[in-house]
Amino acid sequence: MTDFAAVLVVGVGTFLSRGIFILGLANRRIPVPVLTALEYVGPATLAALVASLMTAGGELVLGWPEAAGLAAAVGCGVRTRNLTVILLAGMTAYWVGHALT
Repeated sequence: MTDFAAVLVVGVGTFLSRGIFILGLANRRIPVPVLTALEYVGPATLAALVASLMTAGGELVLGWPEAAGLAAAVGCGVRTRNLTVILLAGMTAYWVGHALT
């Protein structure tokens, strides 16, 4: 299988796996417990990404840029509870801290 064919197969598979849920649930009501659980998917994904990026070889890697980004994200999270603002504030603080070190 060529590289292009592999990319094409994976792309079509991804499209179909997402489309099935969108088309299958288009005319249905999603139960309240499911909607409540889905509210936590974004924060849980962000927390998993942060945790995996802050560990290397089973050890915690926490420098000044990471601490600044984490502090900014927590501060914005407590204040706004908006995942987009949390992500922007945390990443901006991390990048600025990383650029200064």
